[in-house]
Amino acid sequence: MRVVIDTNVVVSGIFWDGPPSRILDSWATDKFSLCVSAAILEEYFEVIDRLATGCGREDLARRWKAYLFEHAELVDPAYNYDGCRDPDDAKFVECATGAGAAYVVSGDDDLLTLGRIETVAILSPAEFLGVLEA
Repeated sequence: MRVVIDTNVVVSGIFWDGPPSRILDSWATDKFSLCVSAAILEEYFEVIDRLATGCGREDLARRWKAYLFEHAELVDPAYNYDGCRDPDDAKFVECATGAGAAYVVSGDDDLLTLGRIETVAILSPAEFLGVLEA
């Protein structure tokens, strides 16, 4: 199963315990494939670096950035989506549709209110954990 994960979920999973960290654990144990575009990976790295610097965990940032770069599936989305309230969120929908992903996982209400785009369901971390555990 292919999945796109919003930056807020990835970063929360790296730095705090809770559903997002369980999602990253599931990805690390091959329960699903994480799909990213270059724009998503760039945003991940920027936010990871900012948070790591703020809490003195540059080691954690280096490890996770290397892991994401090596293990996430890089997708070149050939689709432009303009239906997001926040245009910066379109990259997640574009990546998911381009990758043929089943889900976008996000804690962002601007994405969650979309519910579904074509065959891609947009779920909260708790909802996605329910899918993984079913």
